[in-house]
Amino acid sequence: MKEIWKESRTACLGLVILIIISVGGLVYIGANSGRVFSEDLEPFITDRVVEVRIVMSGDDWEKCLLEALKEEYVRADFYFDGELVPDVAVRPKGNSSLNSVYRSGSIRLSFKVDFNFFNTARTFRGLKKLNFNNGFHDPTLIREHLSYEIFDLMGLPTPRTAFVDLWVNDTHMGLYTQVEQVDVNFLARHFSDSTGNLYKPEPPAGYLAWTEDDLKVEPSDEEIMAEINMGGAKLVDIMNALEEGEEAGENGEAENIRADSPVEMQDLIDRMGLRTNEAYPDHAALYEFLEILNNEPDDTFPLAIEKVLDVDQVLRFVAVAGTIGYFDSYLGFGHNYYLYEIDGRFTIIPWDLNGAFGSFSQNMDRESIINCYIDEPTIGPLDERPLIARLLAHEPYRETYHKYLRELIEGPFSPKRMSSRIEEVADLVRPYVYSDELKFYTNKDFERALYEDIPRDGPGGIQPQQE
Repeated sequence: MKEIWKESRTACLGLVILIIISVGGLVYIGANSGRVFSEDLEPFITDRVVEVRIVMSGDDWEKCLLEALKEEYVRADFYFDGELVPDVAVRPKGNSSLNSVYRSGSIRLSFKVDFNFFNTARTFRGLKKLNFNNGFHDPTLIREHLSYEIFDLMGLPTPRTAFVDLWVNDTHMGLYTQVEQVDVNFLARHFSDSTGNLYKPEPPAGYLAWTEDDLKVEPSDEEIMAEINMGGAKLVDIMNALEEGEEAGENGEAENIRADSPVEMQDLIDRMGLRTNEAYPDHAALYEFLEILNNEPDDTFPLAIEKVLDVDQVLRFVAVAGTIGYFDSYLGFGHNYYLYEIDGRFTIIPWDLNGAFGSFSQNMDRESIINCYIDEPTIGPLDERPLIARLLAHEPYRETYHKYLRELIEGPFSPKRMSSRIEEVADLVRPYVYSDELKFYTNKDFERALYEDIPRDGPGGIQPQQE
């Protein structure tokens, strides 16, 4: 028995030593690489503010700052809460916000991080991309996070968000909102099928007030001539090259002159912004949806539209968007939303909510925003936005929409709940707001804007830091 015990003890000790060496090796590797060997970890931590560091060469950082409007990727290392993901791609991002921040001279840009740009097999905690938004319009820096939360609570497929304390090299960028990318990974998380067409529309196509027939515009003789191939290049390209040369001779530098499409209305389908299946685009389902939305007779409209649209979900979207003043969207400019199609049926996904709670007013005054009509929740003519106009014109849909409005203001958007959430989230971010030296507003602005309107001078509300 003693011999058996000795052999067993020796084997056990050997096993223990092997485990210690193995674990120690993993700890050593983890400590020295910054990696955590799990894709199962949560990428959106909402009970604290996570530190994120982006480390790139000095030349690439200077390129990001000086050439931000080009939105070109550079190589960097990415640290999330101490975890290292090496060799990611990073670029500035944004539309009006990027232009305004860049032209103001601020370095507080928004960023997109692509984890599989240089390695197509890699993800970060199940994500291919992440967005880091700078709170461009928002003195409180919490509007975007709260807005996505409300859409989620009302049952819409919604990007996840969290707060991070962002650094680029040795520059403390400050408090940012981390936002999930709407892509195939997002679709797989929300839908049974992630192989459908995903669109990110821009105006004028984004108003959805057009059909396939609008693409069938006969080109003029001049446009046909411009498309003729001349020695390996289109005549229109040769003409543009000559024009660019003339511009360079006159002004000292060439302007970027874009050739108009020979069929101008073809831009409509381009501006629908197909984000999946780009190699083999098939827009048949989109054309059928638009035809029904715009031309189906009233008496057959409900039966027809429900075959190509998740009507119930869109009614919830409109209820939330109008209530939170999300006018930089389909309700206003006809953009900042996604459409996703599965088997010919579309759903809508909210996006880019930094202008919510009336912070993007599109020249509306405070009273106009607050007193926006419930059944006309748009900036601009309602009939130019058929996705809302036609649905709300049908009384049963309008009643369902009113039901969601009541559900919203008695639940997720009730004064009691919102007051509590604003205080809770403000308490979470306050220390980081106060230590943020690059934010667009002062600490006093932050505190006041939690409970009252404040002046927001300049493009999008950028104003000098003054206490």
